[in-house]
Amino acid sequence: MDHFINPTTEVSRLINEKAGLLYEKLTRLQVDQLGMPEACLIYFKGSHFTRLFFSIQTSAHLLNRALQHSGKKPEELCVMDYGAGVGTLYSLAKMIGCKVVYNDHLEDWKKSAQLIAEAIGVQVDHYVVGDIDTTLDYLDQHQIKVDVILSRNVVEHIYSLKSFFELIDKRAPNAMIISSTTANFNNPASRWKHARWHKKWEPAYLALRKKYIQDQFPQLSEGVWSHLAVATRGKSYTDIKSSVEAFIQNKTVPDPTIHRTNTCDPEYGVWAEHIIPFSEYRTFIPQRYQVLFAAGFWDTHYRSVLKRLLGKTMNALQAIVPVFATHLAPFIYVEAIPKKDK
Repeated sequence: MDHFINPTTEVSRLINEKAGLLYEKLTRLQVDQLGMPEACLIYFKGSHFTRLFFSIQTSAHLLNRALQHSGKKPEELCVMDYGAGVGTLYSLAKMIGCKVVYNDHLEDWKKSAQLIAEAIGVQVDHYVVGDIDTTLDYLDQHQIKVDVILSRNVVEHIYSLKSFFELIDKRAPNAMIISSTTANFNNPASRWKHARWHKKWEPAYLALRKKYIQDQFPQLSEGVWSHLAVATRGKSYTDIKSSVEAFIQNKTVPDPTIHRTNTCDPEYGVWAEHIIPFSEYRTFIPQRYQVLFAAGFWDTHYRSVLKRLLGKTMNALQAIVPVFATHLAPFIYVEAIPKKDK
């Protein structure tokens, strides 16, 4: 079997070894017999089982990056897998010796993750259900100091990244925040793909926004309902209400073009694959952090021979022209590393 990560150091060798063991355990797992909620089971089988090597490989690289930045040994590191769902990161982190805090915002995902972990003999230290506020409350209550907050394909859904980073800065100031996301603005193909997705999803969100405005402000006319529904793209119900109230008071209307093609589910305040420039990330992250961006890698373990060949070719191109690596990468790392005091 190929390496999950190039085993050039003691830590990377450990990660690679445990990643291989996790792969074997999950390959043998009778996941249908665990009693997982149906939606979680379908997602796990569709998003992780079908590309299991790549799922574990991305987890291995995230952990290796965290350990390199921290300078700590795995057993000295407390890792929080934020928005973990039923991925492989939290299990691998525990298998290499880290203290692990699992987080997701839904109980069903936590239940499913726990069933999987226990079935393969992994005992995660803490399971937390809730958003970042709730999770930080839990850390305070249990006197847990996390060294790194990791996430895979989560930051592109967080409604207010500014609030997210500021809360962590205030309440877990020593924690590094390392995320991977497929919403890579530097890659033209990724921007095109996301624009198509946004165009596909926006009609449903537009209908939700219009109905909410109609229900909350029945005194307005059909034309105004429609106009404001379009103008409030990218806002949650709470912010939509504030925008409509501002319109009623002084006729100001939000400008949805600031979000480019991005759109979000207004009911839950969740972005639908929020793709933003690197410069915009920098405005959300407090200045005391060093903000780094790095290119991810292509999957070379597809069942399709052509896809495997494409992945190997693109990885080679990224290595040949590293200055353009983020323009070619299928995903990126967004890293906020607390600056050391001088």
